[in-house]
Amino acid sequence: MENNESQTDLAALEALVVDNPDLERLEALLSQFNIFEALRAVRHELRHSDVLAYLLTPSQNHGLGDEFARRLLQKALIPANIQPLPASPIDLDIWNLNELVVLREWQNIDLLLLDEPHQLAVIIENKIESGEHSDQLERYLRTVQQHYSGWKILGLYLSPEGDAPSHETYISVDYGTVCEIIEGLIESRSSTLGADVRTLMVHYTQMLRRHIVAESEIAELCRRIYLKHQRALDLIYEYRPDQQAIIREILEQLAQNNEELVLDHCSKSYIRFGVTAWDVPKLKSGKGWTRSGRIMLFEFANSIDRLKLKLIVGPGPDDIRQGLFDTAQAHQPPFRVAFKALNQKWNTIYDKAFLTSKDYENATDEQLAEEIRKHWNRFIESDLPAISETLKKERWI
Repeated sequence: MENNESQTDLAALEALVVDNPDLERLEALLSQFNIFEALRAVRHELRHSDVLAYLLTPSQNHGLGDEFARRLLQKALIPANIQPLPASPIDLDIWNLNELVVLREWQNIDLLLLDEPHQLAVIIENKIESGEHSDQLERYLRTVQQHYSGWKILGLYLSPEGDAPSHETYISVDYGTVCEIIEGLIESRSSTLGADVRTLMVHYTQMLRRHIVAESEIAELCRRIYLKHQRALDLIYEYRPDQQAIIREILEQLAQNNEELVLDHCSKSYIRFGVTAWDVPKLKSGKGWTRSGRIMLFEFANSIDRLKLKLIVGPGPDDIRQGLFDTAQAHQPPFRVAFKALNQKWNTIYDKAFLTSKDYENATDEQLAEEIRKHWNRFIESDLPAISETLKKERWI
């Protein structure tokens, strides 16, 4: 039975890689050089906003003048059902927008377009993968209203699939529309566009078609390939390299290579280690955490898109836990205590971010490993000695 399953799996893998025109087309698309892929800017919202700011600014050296801004605003307003509209598509066709100013990250707004001659302000909130948070659309609208009192204000919510914004006065715009506008400009301005600018626009739309817009050719090819070769792809996915497991291995190796440290209980999500010098009776009288009885452990929280190192005071005698907590509170830095009072079980008295969500964007395992080692060396050379020295002075321990 097991041999039959192996033969079936092998046949499924062979069917996937042999004479598969969809897979060949997908590989051809992904193998084409693209400057945005090379710069790892595919899903980086800040880089998308930078490109849009460049194209939207009439005074930039792209030679488009105000045409991209005009077309984007017209496309957004034509299907809009908000009343009254701050401007109509006809207004925008007549207006000269050459004095348009584009601000980046003003008051945390991704893009703010200011057209003083017509007293028009346009807020563009750009979302690639993240969603809204903390009523940001309402806050941005209030901020612009306060700074540009009496102006007409338009809010655009830009996302890959045209997601509905939470605020009723914002208009949804999708990246497919952005892609169509740029492609239209490439065609209509082909005789006047500079070669470098044209290359930039072509590469940007190619990248959008490959990775961002909902109905991209790549998305359709992936769906077709998966439906036809589900067994083979599920098998590949089952045996794929696991990034969390790779990071766990790196962290365990770093701790094991340091004679001052000792590994404690570890899993893929939590890698714990203690300091050998802290293995004294008072600090090993804990119960209910790990079998070692260590009350105080360093713990890496190893999630899918974040890596943080914490020093945690866990379960143990209340007087010892309180003493450790008070010591940490009194010596910041090197300690960093988030709460004013001791919690019943778990208390973080130090934390250090090793990897943030941005570090994971399009990064290879080697690049993540390099970033981890960089932060680890700083921890070993600076923070750990400072923490250990502080604890040494506590004679009660």
